[in-house]
Amino acid sequence: MACQLAGLGRVLVAVPGVLAQVVIPPYVSPPTVHAILIEALPGNTGRVYVGVQGLVRATFANCLAVLPIPTANMIPTFSITVTEAANGVALSSFYFDADVAGEGVMISAIIV
Repeated sequence: MACQLAGLGRVLVAVPGVLAQVVIPPYVSPPTVHAILIEALPGNTGRVYVGVQGLVRATFANCLAVLPIPTANMIPTFSITVTEAANGVALSSFYFDADVAGEGVMISAIIV
């Protein structure tokens, strides 16, 4: 079984409180992946919230993870792998919010 590594780029939150989603590139077809790695951008000065539809950073509703501010020694990450089903993670199910406008995450994935 061959796997494709895909760099999906950045997701930036333009306005805190207004959720951002992954822009699915045309080379990712179907728009599902086997595993996903979400990494805080090194220059972030606030937290980034990873969640699903209905994410509310103030109450953590529908929040999967909170990525803290990166440091010189650590860049926070969140990952999911579904071993039971090839390409079982829908990219469109992820939503992001941030404490600071213009900050966000970088995403990479494995496609089976």
